[in-house]
Amino acid sequence: MEPVLPEGAWVLVARPLRKFPKLGQVVVVEHPRRQGFELVKRVSALSRERRLIWVSGDNRLASTDSEEFGPLPLELLRGVAVARIRPRPWRWLRAEPHRLG
Repeated sequence: MEPVLPEGAWVLVARPLRKFPKLGQVVVVEHPRRQGFELVKRVSALSRERRLIWVSGDNRLASTDSEEFGPLPLELLRGVAVARIRPRPWRWLRAEPHRLG
């Protein structure tokens, strides 16, 4: 599957307004094994009881995601991508559950 964000894209990120992101939403998370290294991924599963999220890359064959490191604690969620600024054309990034597979 073709990634929704090309390499080098600029993204507007906001703090989540709710406790949990939506399924299919593009989010920024900190890598669990590399402190300070952030990833842009799509939420593919949620566990509200355990406060965990499962993230997946749009290009599953070349992606570092929860397939590699497992579910992430919600504390590693840094923000929600709301719009792609560059490359043009500018567009909103909405949850796209149909891209999950």
